[in-house]
Amino acid sequence: MWVKRTPEETVKRQQDVIRQARSDGLTIGIIGWVLGALVVSAGWVVSFRAGFAVQTNFGGTFWTRLPVFAVVCTPIVFLARRIETKRAVRNAQLRTVCPQCDTAAEGNAGVPCSCGGTFVPSSTMKWVE
Repeated sequence: MWVKRTPEETVKRQQDVIRQARSDGLTIGIIGWVLGALVVSAGWVVSFRAGFAVQTNFGGTFWTRLPVFAVVCTPIVFLARRIETKRAVRNAQLRTVCPQCDTAAEGNAGVPCSCGGTFVPSSTMKWVE
């Protein structure tokens, strides 16, 4: 059964959503950073003229290029964290639920449900057995 959250629970849930979104964004950013640095250091780049990945020699060995491209690819971590945090928080705010029939939806808070209930933001409700 769906019940209304207390204001303290709502604030705690919002903080949990932001914390989880930052963690996910950081994980995605670090994976992108590692893969990007490794691939570019190995000499693989996308040729937009040809439309596919080609191998290019930037000079030096893989191990001398790796630290340089690791520094160059560092903004990937910050961009991914920021984008993922905004996306996750936005999606959490858009989620709605009809407490009467358990129907979930997005972005329609206050709209009547086909069962006769009204959709409410899921951040203000919680499920209890």
